[in-house]
Amino acid sequence: MGPLSRWIFSRVVKSALVFETEAIETYRRLQEGLEGGRSCGGHLADSLCHLLEEERQHWEILSRASVGKLGVEELERVLDGHMYRAIGGIRPLEGEDRERWGGELAEALAQEEKTYIFYSNLRRMSKIPVVKRAFEVLAHMEKEHIDILRAFLGRGGPSALSAPGASGAS
Repeated sequence: MGPLSRWIFSRVVKSALVFETEAIETYRRLQEGLEGGRSCGGHLADSLCHLLEEERQHWEILSRASVGKLGVEELERVLDGHMYRAIGGIRPLEGEDRERWGGELAEALAQEEKTYIFYSNLRRMSKIPVVKRAFEVLAHMEKEHIDILRAFLGRGGPSALSAPGASGAS
C-alpha cells in the first residue's frame, strides 16, 4: 500500500471509529438503564450485552487494521464466534418495556443501518483483500445487530438491507 493509500485508509478507519464510538456509548447507556447495568441477565439485557461486546470487537478490528496488524485468519475467527444464538427467541417488546426502550432502540437501529451501509460501501470499494474482508465482516455483524433491534421493535422479517456479498456482486 502506497503512502496515499495508507493515508486514505487511515482517514476511512478514523471515520469508522466514530461510528463505533457512538454505538459503544449507545449500548453502554442502554445497558446501564437496565438493572443498574451491572450484569447481563434477562432477554433485553443479554442482547444489549451482546451488541456492546461486538461493538467493542469492531473497535479492536478497526484499531488493528489502522496500524496494519490485522490478518484474514483473525477476521475469520471473529466472524465464526460472533453469532448471537438467542436471536430466534427474541420477542417484540410490549407495554411498559416498549414505551421505555422503543425510542432508544429505534435510534440505535437507525445508527446501525447507517453503519451497515458505510461498511458495505467500503467493502465494495476496497481493492486490498484483507481490508475488503474486514469491512465485509463488520457489515455482516452490523446486519445481525439490525436484525436483533428489528426483532425487539416488532419489525421482524427480512430487512430492506441485504447482507454484503449476498448477491454475489463485489
